[in-house]
Amino acid sequence: MIRLRRALRRWSRALAERDARDRGAVSLEMLIVFPAVLLIILTVVHVGLWWHARNVAMSAAQLGVESARVRGASAGTGTAEAREFLSRAGGTISGTSVSGSKGATVTIRVTGYVDTMIPGLKLRIDQHADAAAERITEAR
Repeated sequence: MIRLRRALRRWSRALAERDARDRGAVSLEMLIVFPAVLLIILTVVHVGLWWHARNVAMSAAQLGVESARVRGASAGTGTAEAREFLSRAGGTISGTSVSGSKGATVTIRVTGYVDTMIPGLKLRIDQHADAAAERITEAR
């Protein structure tokens, strides 16, 4: 019984000494780990913003192509439709530019920037869609 008490006392002293040596270790670990975790979270959020804006720009370009490829429509019809879609989609893309051309194929290009939470950082978006223009062919 006495041996057990002595062993327990030695064990408790060893734990107390270890705690005294490790004082502040958790704070130091958090100081190192927290910025890395915060950077990972911000990166994931910014990639999500960029991905969403990219999909919005692609949808606008596709809608513009579908409007402009109809027989009798012009490239201006497609660009106007794409601009209208972008205005309805909200402010996900800033500094947008919509351009188009029509020949045998119709091409609509949407470019702009994604505003981020970091001042001065703007992610570029450049999407385009193209399709064959409708034309009348004679049956043989």
